[in-house]
Amino acid sequence: MKPALQPGSLLGTASTILIASAAIAFAIPTASADPLTDLLCNSGSAQLCPPAQPQQNVPNNPPPLTQPPQAQPPQTQPAPYYRNCDEVRRAGKAPLHRGDPGYASHLDRDNDGIACE
Repeated sequence: MKPALQPGSLLGTASTILIASAAIAFAIPTASADPLTDLLCNSGSAQLCPPAQPQQNVPNNPPPLTQPPQAQPPQTQPAPYYRNCDEVRRAGKAPLHRGDPGYASHLDRDNDGIACE
């Protein structure tokens, strides 16, 4: 013969389950607004869990900031070099004045600032 269920033991078991489920529902922080879904999901039933939200693609260690490229001075052509006034005339640059590209003191015999005159 089976022992009959006593009302006090059944009430004790039901209250224990209720307290345990309330502890699960309120102790675990969740993002869902539905407490029943939270209860079922947190109890181990993954099929009732809402799909996970995709995380934003934020790197943990962002790349270091690089210095902006510095402005390069414009590339200038080297001044031509003429060995003598004949080369200056062949290049069509005669006469050369002091400060002109290609002017050199060895081309200015009288040192007046005008070479190959």
